[in-house]
Amino acid sequence: MVILKSLFALFLIAHGLVHAGLAAAPNPNDTDSKPGAFFTSPDRSWLLRRFGLNPSIVQWIGIILVAIATLGFVLAGLGVFGVAGLAAVWRTVTVISAILSLVLLILFWHPWLIVGVLIDAGLLVALLWRNWSVADLIGS
Repeated sequence: MVILKSLFALFLIAHGLVHAGLAAAPNPNDTDSKPGAFFTSPDRSWLLRRFGLNPSIVQWIGIILVAIATLGFVLAGLGVFGVAGLAAVWRTVTVISAILSLVLLILFWHPWLIVGVLIDAGLLVALLWRNWSVADLIGS
């Protein structure tokens, strides 16, 4: 059981770090794209572009969502490992991170991101589908 718990914790951490890795990537199929454009280029956000937002706002939305999702999944993984202060809230942190990750992936959609969508959806189903009470969800 300890091995499965450790693997799950590492999975959450890795999932968070993949967000950061993609955030450092250039736009796919764009030879002129610079590193760091994958989740920050205003041209990549099909939905935000429709709202006519200032490009710098689109960039900040991408940066903030990546930062929170990455940090959230890493903290959730550390909580699964039993780190004090995080062990009691890892479920809540995972749910919030998965929701924000889904928002990020949808806003800056690319077919590569289907794996991330499936992972986030799977985490949400696993943690919420059983209709856990709030006390169970936050580990109190």
